[in-house]
Amino acid sequence: MSSFNISRKQKTALMFITDITLVPLSLWITFSLRLGVWFWPTTNQIWLFITGPLLALPIFIKFGLYRVVVRYIGQKGMLSIIYASGIFVLLWLLTAVFLLHIALGSGHGIPRSAPVLFWIILILTIGSSRQAARWILLKTTKTTPKKNVLIYGANRLGSELALSLSHDKDLRLLGIIDDDPVLRGFYIKDLEVLGDRTVIEKIRATTSPLEVLLTLPKMHSEQRKELLNYLEDKRVTVKTIPSLSELTSQAATLSSLRDIDTTDLLARKEVAPKKELISTCVKDKKIMVTGAGGSIGSELCRQILLLNPTQIILFEHSELNLYQINAELLGLRASKDYNVEIIPILGSITNKQHVEETIKKFKIDIIYHAAAYKHVSLIEHNIEEGIRNNIFGTYTVAQLAIDLKVERFILISTDKAVRPSSVMGATKHIAELVIQGLANKKDSEYSDENNTTHFAIVRFGNVLGSSGSVIPLFQEQIAYGGPITITHPEVTRYFMTIPEASQLVIQAAALAKSCNVFVLDMGEPVSILSLAKQLVYLSGHMLKTDENNLNESGIEIQYTGLQKGEKIHEELFTGENIIKTEHPMIMEAREDFCEWSQVEKMLLQLGPQHKLSNEEIRQRLLKFTIKDSTG
Repeated sequence: MSSFNISRKQKTALMFITDITLVPLSLWITFSLRLGVWFWPTTNQIWLFITGPLLALPIFIKFGLYRVVVRYIGQKGMLSIIYASGIFVLLWLLTAVFLLHIALGSGHGIPRSAPVLFWIILILTIGSSRQAARWILLKTTKTTPKKNVLIYGANRLGSELALSLSHDKDLRLLGIIDDDPVLRGFYIKDLEVLGDRTVIEKIRATTSPLEVLLTLPKMHSEQRKELLNYLEDKRVTVKTIPSLSELTSQAATLSSLRDIDTTDLLARKEVAPKKELISTCVKDKKIMVTGAGGSIGSELCRQILLLNPTQIILFEHSELNLYQINAELLGLRASKDYNVEIIPILGSITNKQHVEETIKKFKIDIIYHAAAYKHVSLIEHNIEEGIRNNIFGTYTVAQLAIDLKVERFILISTDKAVRPSSVMGATKHIAELVIQGLANKKDSEYSDENNTTHFAIVRFGNVLGSSGSVIPLFQEQIAYGGPITITHPEVTRYFMTIPEASQLVIQAAALAKSCNVFVLDMGEPVSILSLAKQLVYLSGHMLKTDENNLNESGIEIQYTGLQKGEKIHEELFTGENIIKTEHPMIMEAREDFCEWSQVEKMLLQLGPQHKLSNEEIRQRLLKFTIKDSTG
C-alpha cells in the first residue's frame, strides 16, 4: 500500500506540471551559466520561455515519457528522455531563430554553445525528477515481506538473471556467490560477489527464508551433484534455470525458475550419440511409432523427426495425446524447415485390420513399438485389458511386421519384465517372449536373411517425467507441507531421462540383427527415501524426524506399504551373460529364447475364451513367467 494513493491520470498530470516548470527553469539556468550573470529576460525574450513548454510536451508525449512507470524506470526510459530532449532543443532553436526572430541583447543572436548546454541541463533536470520520484515511491511503498535471494554463478546467465529480477518487488537480491576467489568483491549488475559457497551458511544464519538460484548450465553433472549435496543441509531453497535461451526468451521471474529435480541429482554421464548408429534406422525411412503420444513414444517422435526420415506415422489410441504430439511435431517441423511427412493415425494395436492397413498403405520400414499399459496398480485391477494390449497387441503388430516384410521391429520393454511380480511386469515379460518366439519361428521359415524382419528388445527402468512418475508427486506433497508417501523405506529404482532413453533406443535399433535383447545402462539404483529427503532439504524444509529440528515442524514421511505386485528392488537382467556393444551405454543380454510352440501355448491359455477370474488369470500369468525365469 503506497502513501501516494493517487490515480494513474493524476500521476501523469503531476509529471506534466513538473515538466512545464522544469523546461523554462532549465533555459534560465542555461543563459545564466553561459552569460556568467543572473539572466532576466526582456519582454521580447520572454517568448523563448513561453514556446519551450509548448514545444516540449508534444515531443515528450510522442517519445512515451508519460507512459513509463516511474517506479520501474530503467535504461530504456532514460534513453527516451535523452532523445526527446535533443529533438526538443533542436526544434526550439529553429523556432526561436527563424520564426520568432528573437535576439538576445542588442544585435546579438543566441550563443552557439547555449543549445548544447540547454540540452545537457534539460536531461539532468527531467531525468533527475524521474529518479527522485522513483526513490520517493520506493521508499514510501510498503510491500509484503521479501524473499531473500542469492544468485549462484558470476557468469553471463547470472548477470542476465540479476537484471531480470532487479525490478521484482517481492524479493531482495542479496548478492552473487561464485567459487572463483578472484571474483570476490567485484560487482555484477550492482550486485556484489560475496564469496564462495561457504558464505551461504553464514548468510542463512541471519537471513530466513533464503533462496539460492543456480545459474550454472555448463557445470559438469558430477560437480552439480556435489554442489547440491553440499547445499542439502543448509536449509535453503534451491532453484535452477537451465539455459540462457530460456531466460532471454521471456522475462525471468521466480515462478519461471524450476525446482531442483531428479535430473540434477542423478549426475548421469552424458554420452554423445554415435552418428553411424543414430541415423541408420531413421534417415530416409518410413517410421511408425506405436503409442506415439506416450512419454517414450512422443520423445521418440521428436528425435526421429530431427533425423530426417521420409515419413513418421503416429499410431496412438488416445485422441488427446495424438492431437498434442501431432501439433507439436508440425510446429517443430516448421521451425526447422524439414521436409518430413507427419501422419497421425488414431487406432488401437489390438485392431489387426487397422494396423495391417496402416503398414501396407504407408509401406513402413521401421516400427518402434512403444504402445503399452504401464501403471502397475491400474493393471492389477484391469488384468484382461493389460493382457489384451500388452501381449496380444504386441503379437499382432510383430506378426504383421514379419508378414509385410518390415525391416525392423523394436519393442520398448521395462525392468519390471525381469522376474516379474506384477501383472504389468508379467505382460511385458510375455511380450518379450512373443518377440523372441516369433524371431525363432521367422528364422526357421525364411532362408533369405535380407528379406526378413530384424527384431530387437530394448529394456530399461523408470524414466523421469513420465506420467505417474513419483518425483512430481513428491514435489506436490512438499508444496502442500507433506506428508510424503513412500511404499517402503528400502525401495530402490533405476532412473533415466526420457530424451536419453529415446536416443539410446534409436541407436540400439541399428544394432539389431536377429532378436537381440538390449539393456540400457541405467547406472546405480537410486534409493527413493534418499531422493525424497534430498527434495525436502533442497526445498528449504526439514523433516520432522531431524535431530536439529527443535520446533518439531517440517515434512513428515509416511510408509504406505508395497502395493500388490510391487517389488522393493527392480532388475534389468535375468542372467549373468551380459556383453558389451559398440555403444558404451547399450549392453546386450544373452538370454535363452523361448520356442514359438511354447509361446503359442501361453497365448492360447491366456485367451478370452477361458472366462477366468482376475485372480485365476493373475496366477496363470505369474506361473508362466516364474517357469520361464527359472528355466
